[in-house]
Amino acid sequence: MFLRRSRTITNYFNVCALNNINNGKTCRQNLIITEKSYKCLYSTNTAPINSATRSQQTVSDEFNEVDYVKRLKKKFEDETRDNGIIPPFKRALLFGSKIAVKDAKGETSFARLFLGAKKLSVKISNICGSGASARVCFLCPNDVQYVLAQWATWFSGQIAVPLSPRHPVELLEYYVNDCDASLLVCAAELEHILEPIAKKFNKPIIFVERSDIPEMTEGTTSLLDPKAENVVQLSQSNLVITGAQNSKFYADSKAMILYTSGTTGRPKGVVLTHKNLNAQITSLTNAWHIDDKDTVLHVLPLHHFHGVVNGLVCPLNVGSKLIMLPQFESSNVWTYLLNVNMPMRDRISLFMAVPTIYSLLIQEYDKIFSQNSQMTEYIKSHCKNKIRLMISGSAPLPETVFNRWYEITGHKLLERYGMTEIGMALSNPYIQDKARDRRPGTVGNPLPFVEVKITESGNPKNTLIQRKGERGRGFWNKIDTPLFDVSPQAEPSEPISGDLYIRGPTVFQEYWNKPEETKKEFVDGWFKTGDTAGYENGYFKILGRSSVDIIKSGGYKLSALEIESKLLEHPKILDVAVLALPDETWGSKVAALVVCRNQEEEIDIDELKEWSKSKIPSYSFPTVIKFTKLIPKNAMGKVNKRDLIKEFSEKKEPVEAPQ
Repeated sequence: MFLRRSRTITNYFNVCALNNINNGKTCRQNLIITEKSYKCLYSTNTAPINSATRSQQTVSDEFNEVDYVKRLKKKFEDETRDNGIIPPFKRALLFGSKIAVKDAKGETSFARLFLGAKKLSVKISNICGSGASARVCFLCPNDVQYVLAQWATWFSGQIAVPLSPRHPVELLEYYVNDCDASLLVCAAELEHILEPIAKKFNKPIIFVERSDIPEMTEGTTSLLDPKAENVVQLSQSNLVITGAQNSKFYADSKAMILYTSGTTGRPKGVVLTHKNLNAQITSLTNAWHIDDKDTVLHVLPLHHFHGVVNGLVCPLNVGSKLIMLPQFESSNVWTYLLNVNMPMRDRISLFMAVPTIYSLLIQEYDKIFSQNSQMTEYIKSHCKNKIRLMISGSAPLPETVFNRWYEITGHKLLERYGMTEIGMALSNPYIQDKARDRRPGTVGNPLPFVEVKITESGNPKNTLIQRKGERGRGFWNKIDTPLFDVSPQAEPSEPISGDLYIRGPTVFQEYWNKPEETKKEFVDGWFKTGDTAGYENGYFKILGRSSVDIIKSGGYKLSALEIESKLLEHPKILDVAVLALPDETWGSKVAALVVCRNQEEEIDIDELKEWSKSKIPSYSFPTVIKFTKLIPKNAMGKVNKRDLIKEFSEKKEPVEAPQ
């Protein structure tokens, strides 16, 4: 039965002619990693071995991989206890020949990535200086070259500034100038984008290619040879990685600059330290149980926190395998989620995406699969039993998408909350039981190490509720311990809402070269998120951006996100954006841009208002409605509502809803 279903699905995907998976065949390189080549990575810092002593070695003297990894782990633990930071490229040594990245062109092990990063880091250090904390802007596609450039930048002791080929030239120029880049690193296939910028601003540029990643074969020169340069020297008292900085350097250094999406002005460079990243890695891998047994499907842009840290840095740090797709394509993602014509080792266990991606996957499912009961049964069984976790973030998840995805896959999407400046702060639980569940429209509770508080709107001194997530506490693990540290506030007896503040080791260090803007975003050490949040029945929820999503109309304070969520339940509405328009009488009036499922048929406003009576209060219903074919969103599915207000000034007059 299941064999027949699998063939049916295979036939569909073969027809799709998917370019990025090589027609369903496994992408494999002619790569043989033997014990001899693997041990070439390491030196145990013993006395030199000459030919005479080498010939006298016994089996007991040979390199022991298991013992070596144990010793390396112990050394990492010692350095961490001594307040050092071990960056991801160093942790790659723990996973050796294990595959780190599979992309459209092949597979790359952790060992090869490490050696490739070391090789590229020499070029970077020759220009910037070793450990100079210079800004290195790099432009790479969503494949192994991105990881190579990122690791090499950190290996050299510089600050990584990722760029996106999707950005217009003017924006790329702004980033390069704003961070005062010392060097540009570019994948060869994107030379046409970045080289003109390098020439315009007289910046040095180097190119990265897949050939920078060395092969690990029987012919590799042994790094244990006293005439060869040792890559890693490990003794009882010391660990030296040639060309890299020590753990104390990373504990005190900046790691990365990510730029905000610029919805409220020019993008700001958010400075994240290696300590920030280390805290985030520890928090997420603990809360979401990410480890070296995971295979993560990566389809996200690599210039935002979600794609860079959640989707790439965290999994690789603990030895997970990444399958990186060059871009999102619904049929391609379904191919990987269902493991069509792929080896078992490529079976996906973890998937992270934004609400827009889940919505597009649902549309593809409804178009291709929904009428075939055998396929729908197979898809739900496979996803529910073979994929352990699916996560949504970066934009509000409509309840309709949450419910429909559960119907299709048996997965309750884990929704979380974060932003570039704070990393991930709140999350629904990984484990689901009678005491814990993933509730649509909520973002759960504070992640490990993160402190969260809601204050009275406009009055940061009046704290309504404060909570702190703890590693190993009951919300995240199967142990009978308190969920949170003791808080000054008892559990509220009724729903509350107010301004959301975050504090903890994941919160960014500063905005690059903007000390005044940095200062005004903090109140007594707490970062002011600019979001309005609610708390009810033990869970936090995001009501929206205080500046654009909280609508003050006629004495009422309304959440645009909640109105959007309810309107999306209407069967004829595909997408909607609710925003505030200035009004002399009411202060603001509720307006809506609506995308109909059937573009040829607009919804009757009287019918929509009648339908909404059981969903939202009458004063929340939009008084101005405009139909449109598309609501523009950025790469992470976020809507710039300030720009949307311009939609109401175009020629076609909006519809005034009946009062």
